Amino acid sequence: MTMIRREDKENRQVLLTIRVEQDVWQQALDAAFENAKKLFEDCQTRSQLEAKHGADVLYQDAVNATFPAALTEAVNSQGLMVVGAPTLNITDIGPGGYLFTALITLYPEVKLGQYKGLKAVYPSVELSDDDTTAAMEEYCRAHTVSQNVDRAAMGDQVTMDFEGFVDGVPFEGGKAEQYPLVLGSGAFIPGFEEQVAGIRAGEERDIRVTFPTQYAPELAGKDATFHIRAHAIVRYTVPALDDEFAKAQGYADAAALRRSIMAQALERKESEARGAFADKLMEQVIANMEVDLPDAMVEDQLTGLIGQLAAHIQSQGMELDQYLEMAGMTMDDLRARARTQAEYAARYELAMMEIIRRENITVTEADVEPEYERLSQQHGVPIQQIKKLMPVMRLIHETRLLRARAVVVDSAVRI
Repeated sequence: MTMIRREDKENRQVLLTIRVEQDVWQQALDAAFENAKKLFEDCQTRSQLEAKHGADVLYQDAVNATFPAALTEAVNSQGLMVVGAPTLNITDIGPGGYLFTALITLYPEVKLGQYKGLKAVYPSVELSDDDTTAAMEEYCRAHTVSQNVDRAAMGDQVTMDFEGFVDGVPFEGGKAEQYPLVLGSGAFIPGFEEQVAGIRAGEERDIRVTFPTQYAPELAGKDATFHIRAHAIVRYTVPALDDEFAKAQGYADAAALRRSIMAQALERKESEARGAFADKLMEQVIANMEVDLPDAMVEDQLTGLIGQLAAHIQSQGMELDQYLEMAGMTMDDLRARARTQAEYAARYELAMMEIIRRENITVTEADVEPEYERLSQQHGVPIQQIKKLMPVMRLIHETRLLRARAVVVDSAVRI
């Protein structure tokens, strides 16, 4: 990579002109050809492929493989702090390499107020009787025992297939197989679960309901019929916290198990208190700062928040578009609702980045390697796979933000 030119523009933008040299470019073209062999089985060598299909047939793949590293090197060499994705444009390309420009938006200037020696209330970490009772109940519920039963479903889980119809026509999102519905959970629209109650394994029945008026527009207020077939009735039993249960969990008796549960509950409450204390301090830091918030940064935060929501919804067996339909929202509605949170997240990052600059906080790849090892052991996944999910530069960035946060928290006063 060769940095050709830097031009400082208005509105904290910089235009970099960068060249990817021939040696790197040719290696990328060779790699692109290896990946493309299966698509061009009539060409045994790269020269045959280029002669038959044109010299530029591999350019796109080779550019995609080389520009990220070239851009990162150029940005780092200039000491730039970039907001959002740069606008890229290839201005010259050929066998000897290529030239491209990157229009970059820089982090805005931040006027940071006081961030050390702040004061905030530190929540109590004592366990109340209610906390203790809730912890015991939660532990027992986490060890609930399931059992298939041969009787009518009443407050049980019904594993079933269902398909919904409006005016005799199936509608999108109204069909599922082997769906585990817990009666009394309120997971379905009003009237559905009440009509499932009493069903037995192997039984089929039709259920008639009316969609609420506050629902997806195409279904709101309409009558529907669901045909269901029950496969299994599953009873869930919460164990009693007695000596027998405690021994099954590896404890000497119920008293020992209770002590362990209380210790874990106290640790969670301490963690929650630390988090609440830190959040109050961050609110003060952000309130004390002055900055012109870049739209690109807010958009990046919005994209990240929606991506997190989509991943969470997928983990529950649903797609984001289905969730939006059930909630009666569009993507624009979702973005509008999440914008305040995205703006706060952007301000938080800017504040932490300014603290990083002032405190000269540095993090290297060697510094984050122990975290990769911890994540690998925690999830039972090879470190290289963890690094694909969490690239080194991202983990370094997150670690720097955490260290900046620690500067604020460690210097603060508890009240």
